[in-house]
Amino acid sequence: MTEPPEDEAARYAVLTDRVLALYEEQQYVAALGRIDAERGSVPAYRSDLAHLAACLHALAGDPAAALRDLQDAAAVGGWWHPRILLDDDDLEPVRGLPGFEALVAQATDRSTAAQAAARARPPVVHRPPDERPARGLLVVLHGAGQGAAATAARWAPAVDRGLVLVAVESSQLTTPTYRTWPDPAAAAADVAAALGTLPATDRLLPMVAGGFSAGARAALLWALRGQPTEIAAVLAVSPAIWPEQTADPTHQPVGVVIIGAADELLPTTRAAVDRLPDVRLEVVDGLGHDYPYDFGTWLAAALDEVLPQP
Repeated sequence: MTEPPEDEAARYAVLTDRVLALYEEQQYVAALGRIDAERGSVPAYRSDLAHLAACLHALAGDPAAALRDLQDAAAVGGWWHPRILLDDDDLEPVRGLPGFEALVAQATDRSTAAQAAARARPPVVHRPPDERPARGLLVVLHGAGQGAAATAARWAPAVDRGLVLVAVESSQLTTPTYRTWPDPAAAAADVAAALGTLPATDRLLPMVAGGFSAGARAALLWALRGQPTEIAAVLAVSPAIWPEQTADPTHQPVGVVIIGAADELLPTTRAAVDRLPDVRLEVVDGLGHDYPYDFGTWLAAALDEVLPQP
C-alpha cells in the first residue's frame, strides 16, 4: 500500500488539528467548512476525512449528509474497518438510514482484503554514537493514526541517554492510511518482527517499551503479558487503557505513566494504573491528550528511573 507523501501527511495533520479543535468547541458547521475547503489537498486521506465529516454532519443534525459523505468516499475506493461505522457514537443517527447496511458490508469486504495484504514496514532505528556502548533498548509504539518516523523523532532524546531506539509501525489498518493497535496479538507479532531485524547484541540489552495513546496501551499490555518477550520496564504517555485490561497480569511491570490532568482518559488510566504497584502515575496540570511540552527532559529522567546508569 502506497504511503502518502510527507508534505500531504503534514497538511492532513494540520487540517485535522484545526477540525478537531472546532469539534471540541461544538462548532460543527465551521469544522465542516474547513474540511470542504481543504480536503482536495489531501486526497490520500479521503476515507479519514469522510468519517470525520460524517460525524460532524450527524452532530449538526443532518444524518443524510453524513451518509452521503461516506458513500461518496466509498464510490472512489474508500473504506473503513466496520467497527468505525458501527461503534462510533457520533454516527448513531446514521445507522438506521437506507443504504447504511450496504455501506458497512462493502467496507467490511474492503477492510478484510486490505488487512490481509497489509505488512508492517521496517522499524526506524537510531543508535548512540559508536564510541558509546548502549545501555538499553527502547522500543516505542506510535499513537493511533501516527507513524514510526514521527514517533522516533519524538523519542529521540533516549539516544542521548545511551539507548538504541526502535520505533515500530503497526500493520493494523482501520482505513487506507490509519494504523493503530487494536489487537494485542497482532501488536506482539509486529514487535517481534521489528526485533527480528536487529542484531542479536541489541536484543540482549535491557529492554524498555514505550508509546503514546493507543501505542502506550499496547506497550503496557506487552509489559503485563510478556509478549513477545519480557521487558525491564515500560514508559507510557497518555495511555488509552481501561482497568479491566490491567486485571490479573502475567507480569507486574516496573514503569512510569504520564498523563494530562485535562485528558479525558485520566479517570480510566488512573484506575488501570492503580492495579500496578510498581508503575508510577504522573499527572501534568494543564495538559490534554498529548505529550508534555518538556517531554525530552521527562523522558531522560524516566529512563534513568527505570533503567539506572551502569
